[in-house]
Amino acid sequence: MASWSKYGVGKKLARRLTLWRERWDRSFSWKVRWRLKHDRNPLLTTVQDKLRVKDYARARGVEPVETLYVTGAPESIPFDDLPERYFIKANHGCGWNIACIDGILYRYGDGRHFVDSNGGPARPEAVAEFRLSREECIALCKDWLGRKYLRKEWAYQGIQPAIVVEAAVAQRGGGIFRVYRLFTMAGTVRAIAVGGPLFALTDADNLFFDRDWQPFRLTRTEIPIDHESPRDRPDSLADLVAAAERLGRGLDFVRVDLYDTPEGVRLGEMTVYPYGGLPGKPSTCRVFNKWLGGQWVLPARAPTSG
Repeated sequence: MASWSKYGVGKKLARRLTLWRERWDRSFSWKVRWRLKHDRNPLLTTVQDKLRVKDYARARGVEPVETLYVTGAPESIPFDDLPERYFIKANHGCGWNIACIDGILYRYGDGRHFVDSNGGPARPEAVAEFRLSREECIALCKDWLGRKYLRKEWAYQGIQPAIVVEAAVAQRGGGIFRVYRLFTMAGTVRAIAVGGPLFALTDADNLFFDRDWQPFRLTRTEIPIDHESPRDRPDSLADLVAAAERLGRGLDFVRVDLYDTPEGVRLGEMTVYPYGGLPGKPSTCRVFNKWLGGQWVLPARAPTSG
């Protein structure tokens, strides 16, 4: 939306103009918003559920991040029997994450506060304000269980709430921790974004590549670090693409978030409403967003206006 500012346009009008332009372009975010309004495919609920998607993935030959414990009663979490590092999350929301790091519980969110400007781990004193006692952790989990995520995001509404404890995973080969987000249309990967806590910290564009790891030339790209490691082609690229395409088969679009770990490719989650359909996503490049939207063919049986 920033591109309108050079014309002296205010924020509200800029948003309206961007929405209009994206509808005209049939860009990616417009199609996410179309799905929010119109698409009631029950498979969307299955893959959006951070617990049920694990069985969905295994049935397609893709291993998810290891589950350590599942409960509807957070007070039953066996803290003393868990490893020094793990995550606690709700299966029916976004950003509802608690991290245990070296035996200490923290409100984690999207992780932006837990890395430094070079992508390394933040010092304990820098994240002290996010510490949780076990009692606070249990209370927060109970709060999540009693809530519905954004009602406009239909796929979340049919999820049976649960608290899921997952193993922490590491980046293969070390270095900056990366999430590979594979934009998969009808079982074919069309674009791969590199993200992770460092990118959340800086609010910078993700790096975008095609399925062969050729970078897209965006009109605006911000890289928040001064070295090349996030650009490095992962050794497991073929495995990442194959996994996403198995998982995306049968859906006109899904974003498959994968980790490249020392033990192999692991599924983190699948996302059917990336960025909630916010205008100007997934990049700040209008040309790329329009192109990506063009790769997504909406269901033919549904209306295309709105």
